[in-house]
Amino acid sequence: MKSDTRRSMEVSNKGFTYDFNNERRGIALLIHNEVFDKYSGYKDRPGDGGDFIRMQEIFTKLGFDVDAKRNLTGRKIFSTIQKVSESKIHEKSDCFVCVIASHGEEMQIETKHNVIIKEHVIVGTDGQCVKTRDIVEMFNEDYCEGLKDKPKLFFIQACRTSNATVLGMDSGHTLTITERKQPQGGMFDGVEDMQVDSKITDNVDSNYVSTNENQKSNNENSQCEDNLDTRHVSTAETYLSRRQLVHQVTDVECPEDTLLMFASLSNNFAVRNSSAGGWLLNSLYSQIKEYIETGKICSTEFTQILNGALKEMTTKNFKPSDITSRLYGAFSPGCFTHCLSRDVLFLEKQYK
Repeated sequence: MKSDTRRSMEVSNKGFTYDFNNERRGIALLIHNEVFDKYSGYKDRPGDGGDFIRMQEIFTKLGFDVDAKRNLTGRKIFSTIQKVSESKIHEKSDCFVCVIASHGEEMQIETKHNVIIKEHVIVGTDGQCVKTRDIVEMFNEDYCEGLKDKPKLFFIQACRTSNATVLGMDSGHTLTITERKQPQGGMFDGVEDMQVDSKITDNVDSNYVSTNENQKSNNENSQCEDNLDTRHVSTAETYLSRRQLVHQVTDVECPEDTLLMFASLSNNFAVRNSSAGGWLLNSLYSQIKEYIETGKICSTEFTQILNGALKEMTTKNFKPSDITSRLYGAFSPGCFTHCLSRDVLFLEKQYK
């Protein structure tokens, strides 16, 4: 009966879904940078170790051949991406997944008619950058023919702020609270009910925070901070005082049959908890795991699951350390964009 149901699903979905009946599920490439070189200009990213383990677990459960890498320089990131794009496995695969967790920035590359053109980059452990566009491009049909007409899914836990213009985080709106709810994050709605606990504090994943001895001490003593991934000014206070309104365009191309999911909107920080890990990767993990455990993963279109991850991220509130207290209660939403032409259904893999 199970086999008949599966065949019926395949026939009914033909033409509306990508072919997930290939010999292999595909490669899931994980690149996680936690420890940065002393002279790179970037701080370490504590909490990423948990993300690294969870991403291996969840994509293994989905049937992927997981290729997991840690602490790569900019050059090594590029060479690793290039090598994976040349793999023959893609010819026998359903799809491809790439997860990147590191510092990130949107670099100003050109200014015309008062418009700032920026390009998102991923930072290596040596401080050298790789363009996100170049990473994505290596898996389009021009460079990776084996993935032609197959979905390519990219998940990027990295900031999208820049020197030219940064908003940082969404401060939200003041509301009259008529009902209190207990969100998934375990914090009550309403600022009066929220207290900063140094053991469950959110910090910006960033080098915006100055590095004097007192602040270093505070950071070292806070074991579960949420952090933001960027580094442009010496303190959060200085950063917040230099907001500008500038017309801008961020160049992150999304080729055909590709999905890009970011931990934040353009000009925003990506939040990472130094104990629990990145907001995006935590939510992605919990949502996929739930659909696997309930048996709904085979019948649920994948972007619906991603919408669930974004919804889960909205239940989190930023709880900064004292040195970034003006960001208290702010919000950094994730987002995704795609040029998928069909539905993505992770059908049960019947290996040949």
